[in-house]
Amino acid sequence: MLIITLRLIHIVFGAMWIGFAAFGPMFLMPAIQDAGPDGGKVMQGLMRRGLMTVMPILAISTLISGFWLYWIVSSGMDAAYMRSRMGMALGTGGTLATVAFLLGVMIVRPSMLKSAQLMQSGGDKAEAQRLRERAGTTNRVVAMFLILAVSAMAIARYL
Repeated sequence: MLIITLRLIHIVFGAMWIGFAAFGPMFLMPAIQDAGPDGGKVMQGLMRRGLMTVMPILAISTLISGFWLYWIVSSGMDAAYMRSRMGMALGTGGTLATVAFLLGVMIVRPSMLKSAQLMQSGGDKAEAQRLRERAGTTNRVVAMFLILAVSAMAIARYL
């Protein structure tokens, strides 16, 4: 029952994490930019609905359940398993997802929160734009890392 629960958390929350991570920089942010000043209202709505809180929760849940599953499958991080093709593919996917998470919490989230704060307070709009661009660029990297992570995990069993 534990493995089923962990797999459900890992796969469902992971799908939501990568879905948001890929949708944002590829579709949502360009559409918000196209909307001009009204795009800020959409961003504020996303913030009010807790997007910057939900994303890290999805990511942390995905990572913890993934590490726990890897621990179980590898019999406690057995070196032989970790050197196997499947073990290396899963480990690479986990590493890429971890790097994506760190980029998200260290660059994307603070940049977006600071940008939103500047916009709400009527602060420096150029600085707010620079922060949004920084977050957008980093978000594209995060999405790429998560796509590679999911790809590695999807094929691991067949290597």
